[in-house]
Amino acid sequence: MKKMFNTIITFVAALAFVGCNDVRESQIPTPSIPFFEDEVAKPAKFETKKVDGVWRLMKDGEVFYINGAATNNFYGEVAKWGGNAVRTYGIKEVADEKTPYTTKEVLDEAYENGLYVNVGLGMKDCDSFDYSNPANAEAIAQQLENHRTWVRRFRNHPAVMCWSIGNEFESGDKAINEVYFKYVEEVAKMIHEEDPNHPTTIAFSNADVTKKLKPLMEIAPSIDILSVNSYYNGVGGVAKNVASAGWDKPWMITEFGPIGTWSLTTSTDPKTLPWTAANNKKALEELTSTEKAAFYSLIWTRDIKANENKGCIGSFIFLWGFQTHGEVLSWYGLFDKQKNSFGGVDEISACWTGKTVENPAPRIENRSKMTLNGKISTDGVNVVAGSKDNTATVEATSPTGKPLTYRWLINKEGEALSNGSMPDGIEGLIADNTKATITFTAPAAGAYRLYVYVTDEANHKVAMACIPFLAK
Repeated sequence: MKKMFNTIITFVAALAFVGCNDVRESQIPTPSIPFFEDEVAKPAKFETKKVDGVWRLMKDGEVFYINGAATNNFYGEVAKWGGNAVRTYGIKEVADEKTPYTTKEVLDEAYENGLYVNVGLGMKDCDSFDYSNPANAEAIAQQLENHRTWVRRFRNHPAVMCWSIGNEFESGDKAINEVYFKYVEEVAKMIHEEDPNHPTTIAFSNADVTKKLKPLMEIAPSIDILSVNSYYNGVGGVAKNVASAGWDKPWMITEFGPIGTWSLTTSTDPKTLPWTAANNKKALEELTSTEKAAFYSLIWTRDIKANENKGCIGSFIFLWGFQTHGEVLSWYGLFDKQKNSFGGVDEISACWTGKTVENPAPRIENRSKMTLNGKISTDGVNVVAGSKDNTATVEATSPTGKPLTYRWLINKEGEALSNGSMPDGIEGLIADNTKATITFTAPAAGAYRLYVYVTDEANHKVAMACIPFLAK
């Protein structure tokens, strides 16, 4: 997803290294020394290699298939569910409200849980920065040195798997990409010089053959792995485009999930609704968490794992944690803010482990199971602003047989808290939000979303459904 979590905090650090051994001895400034008690941190050796004619990712000489998660929260939890890798989007030295973890903390938590990290190196975006302008030469050179600093700082951390040079920072214009990829090649070559133990990749927003794959092949041969972010129903096309371009290196899917918000139209399922939501954008109908869950296993099985012998070395599900960015803040997160997991986590865990998850999440089978004044989200619901005695109800089931608790809330479309996450609801509208059926007073005129979260508190599992509505 464009610009997701790409904050980069850069600084100049005095670094020195000696020798050309596999493990370089670096003077790494505190607080980023990657040592744990008395143990000297030694990097795992990752490399790409053809095995019996098929590209594989190797860790210390053994095949390593990536069962990963693109993360912004709950990093260590990936291991609990059977995953082996996490992905970050940029270097973070100082935590803040929106990004509460530093890169060092993510790496440490990954190491402690037996996970490896696809470490993101943020780049200046081609949409807003001209790599061909001579006036930008100094900024480009400084960006390269910043990356060198970070590679030297973290290259010996035992949780590092690979370096990702940017996330969706390429252009839709082939000529612009040709200039950009020359710089990407400089960064990739620098990484190989500084860190012989970890391969390089670059994450694209799609697998366009003419504008992206072929220019990358010609201009940036130091990129070891192709990464593509793709959502339903486009993931299956990545393998075809990789083959069409003649890409003869490994590749991976570095974000995948249900249909993207940008893909909705009046004829898709879900669809856009007939009113403006916020910032002149269309209101978007949303799948229930149970409907979303099915797409993760479908994509992983049909479009990712099925291509393991065609160069696909694995994937990263999106988004592990809860959203702090995006058009609809409930769209991609696999957890709620209380760390309860949605059904999508059960689905991907079953894929990763080959075992059915015990105590699965509550289910809201589809959008018809939630109504507002007798209508479902597909109907395009309108209410009278300020009207009382509006009713909403949801039908949820508990596969575990454990009791379910209900939490309803109403948010104005497009609003977020200061950390970018979903607000906890407008106060004073819902009389009792803890039941399967509620009554509420409609808010002032505008576009809103009515949510219900149904939780199995004993197992920390949750289901969610939503109806966008217009108060007139």
